[in-house]
Amino acid sequence: MSEFKFSCPNCQQNISATSDYSGVQINCPVCKTPIIVPADPNAPAPAPAHAGAPPPPPVPAQTRLSKAPSTTSHAATGTAFVSHGPPVRKKKSHTGLYVGLGVGAFCLLGAVIFWHSLFDLGHTFYAKYIHTEPAVKLETVDTNVPPPPPPELATDEILQNVRDKYKGLTTYSVKGQAIAAIDISAIRPGAAIQNSAQAVSLELGRTNLYRLEWQTTATSQPYKGAAWSAGKGDFVGYGPYPATKMRNRETALKTASTASDALCIGLAHLFYDDTNSLAMFVEAFAKTNGPNVTPKINGHDCYVLDGQLDAHDLVIWVDKGTFLIQQIQFIFGGKLDDAKFKDMRPADKAQYTQWSKLKGSITETYQNPEVDKTIAAASFASEFSPLMTAADTAAAGGGGGQQPARPRQQMRGAVPTSPTELTRRVRPNQ
Repeated sequence: MSEFKFSCPNCQQNISATSDYSGVQINCPVCKTPIIVPADPNAPAPAPAHAGAPPPPPVPAQTRLSKAPSTTSHAATGTAFVSHGPPVRKKKSHTGLYVGLGVGAFCLLGAVIFWHSLFDLGHTFYAKYIHTEPAVKLETVDTNVPPPPPPELATDEILQNVRDKYKGLTTYSVKGQAIAAIDISAIRPGAAIQNSAQAVSLELGRTNLYRLEWQTTATSQPYKGAAWSAGKGDFVGYGPYPATKMRNRETALKTASTASDALCIGLAHLFYDDTNSLAMFVEAFAKTNGPNVTPKINGHDCYVLDGQLDAHDLVIWVDKGTFLIQQIQFIFGGKLDDAKFKDMRPADKAQYTQWSKLKGSITETYQNPEVDKTIAAASFASEFSPLMTAADTAAAGGGGGQQPARPRQQMRGAVPTSPTELTRRVRPNQ
């Protein structure tokens, strides 16, 4: 048996075999590819086969098949073939590695973008549907911006707030100016309109401390007076009359009301009286927004209320923020209800008849009222002294330095005796 060599057509491994393996199918001992062992190139040509000839004998056991030395390196296998050299290793391609790395980098970038988008979507959902508090934006606050206007109230609510305000004060102090223009020509034909200006000062304290002072110029003659209590009695003095002690506060304020045209006496009633509602004295109060009404007084936004007092108009301006009265206006010219006029006493009828003939108004405006400040009782005493002239002395029935008589307390139904006194009568005595 001769030995020859051949190569695997797949991996080019050199394989050694004997001629006995020629024509036999084997597996390459390296790449396991099925191959047919070629014929031995050195073997003699086989004799022609005859019909009925027996098959070739089996391959003897001593024949062998081995790997011949090869330039291609392959890993060793546990077969019966013997390699005569290192197997030839094919050079690996790196294309798959590069493609894999590229795909992995792309996936990583996509994951980053996906999670970032998912975070933004979650934040938007939380801000829109869950988180209800808006982000706080720090801004510079303009302290000069006025506060929003208070809500509008009904007339009854305004009057109740005014009542509660004055009822809850411990002290009240204010100064004001009154302007009067009264037409008395229906009583004295040809008489000029009575113009006057009056300064008023009012201080009120608990429980029975007060001081009202006024000074006015009517025509050419100045006129002043005062009513007060410093805890040692109630006193009134005006014009040529020195201070005189009164029975009580109510009598003193009624006398001062008759002697002056000070509308602020109504504020004293709000401060002291248990039934201190304006509605007790004024009928048909209602808010007014007429074209001739100014809702702002001394820079204060006000409710303007219009009512009737003894058939005349009474208009008050109430501060919307403090519910303190900033201005009062009394307008003459009303007509008394016939049913009320019928039930009056003759003296009262004469007084109201004259009042109905007057035309004009008194407007009293207050500046910067102060509340709840500490005021000593002695501070309520007035330094009033009567303004004496020769005419005053004669009118008072005195002479030669004689002191004038004390001011008489106003009696119910007393009728003023001069146009000047008529203009000072704000409301009838109750």
